Amino acid sequence: MSAQGLGHLPGSPSSRQFSVVVRGDSLQSIAVRSTGRAADWRLIAELNGIDDPSKVRPGTVLVLPNATDR
Repeated sequence: MSAQGLGHLPGSPSSRQFSVVVRGDSLQSIAVRSTGRAADWRLIAELNGIDDPSKVRPGTVLVLPNATDR
């Protein structure tokens, strides 16, 4: 895992990325950090079954979108 909380899950052909939520993170900030697009927060929420983005807590591991998810 990098210093920004990003990493890869093994066993996936695309090496799916993930992020561990830290204090102060939002789905938008994670989207910007991982994809460069704040609007991708909705895709992150969808991929992770998140209905209420304000309830994501530090320590939560989120699956991040890859090119095939867009």
